[in-house]
Amino acid sequence: MKKLVCLVLVALMALAMATCASAEFKFERKIDIVCPWGVGGGADSTLRPMANLLQEILGVPVNVVNVEGAAGVNGVEYTYKQPADGYTFMLGTQSLFMQYMSNTMSMNYKEEFVPVDVLVHSINIIAASKKSMDKYGVSNWEELAAYIEANPFMVSVAMLTATGVDGASLGQTVGDMMLLETPYSGGSEANSALVGGHVDLAITGTDEIAGLIESGDVIPFLALCENRMSIYPDMQCTGELGIESYMGPWRGIFAKKGTPQEAIDAMVAAIEEARVRPEWQEFLKNAAYDQRPVPTVEELPAFVEAEWAALRTYMTEQGTLQKDYQ
Repeated sequence: MKKLVCLVLVALMALAMATCASAEFKFERKIDIVCPWGVGGGADSTLRPMANLLQEILGVPVNVVNVEGAAGVNGVEYTYKQPADGYTFMLGTQSLFMQYMSNTMSMNYKEEFVPVDVLVHSINIIAASKKSMDKYGVSNWEELAAYIEANPFMVSVAMLTATGVDGASLGQTVGDMMLLETPYSGGSEANSALVGGHVDLAITGTDEIAGLIESGDVIPFLALCENRMSIYPDMQCTGELGIESYMGPWRGIFAKKGTPQEAIDAMVAAIEEARVRPEWQEFLKNAAYDQRPVPTVEELPAFVEAEWAALRTYMTEQGTLQKDYQ
């Protein structure tokens, strides 16, 4: 009996020590958060304000490392080569799930990367160049659709991730419309082309082009959501037009498999603290990220699994599934 009591006491002491160690974990040096897309895009624009808050909360530098190219795969490959020591994290979206199922990665992404927390769940919009819309003489989606039908491949659309969520949401929206898809490596480059009328449309989020909308150079043309966005009440939405297209990227933090759990827990705690700060709440409001909820930490595993399953079904239906994670 005494032996059993001793064993229980030892187990309880070990649990208490582990809990204490986790609670007292402190980052001691610079943290890198890899962004697999370029500066100025929606992913980068979401990550940077969070990184600034995390730096204040954690007391160490938090650097955003942009590793762009190959629709996000280059950033994944870069992160995979870093040590799983708790000092390298990565921003990810469901576009990376689609890249893995397109068989473009060297590792088993689903097994080798752990979801940590979701920052935002955004609404994609189709933005239009003011110069282009004036040139074509159109002012709403119905008029633009008619123009595209009469002039196949004359209207161009900027694409950052043609094989990811942006491409999927655009495809759901335009159906068999004959658009000229034009690839860009970063959001800044695509936005400049949109302002100059060198490209006519872009599939994007509102946060990275808010200033261009305010200046009048870019028009928020169509929101891919069920109801009109409160931030742009005059913009049409797919729901009111009967278009079954509502897919928008969510952006979350991932860690490489093997990252110490105490480091992950400390990062989650810092993100949750940053989430309620006025600066982050103002960012969410200005970018219209407050119109879709994000899963709690407890809901995250089920949420991520459901996303994998939904995208697998979509890619199977489209005939683009190359590598099944099951």
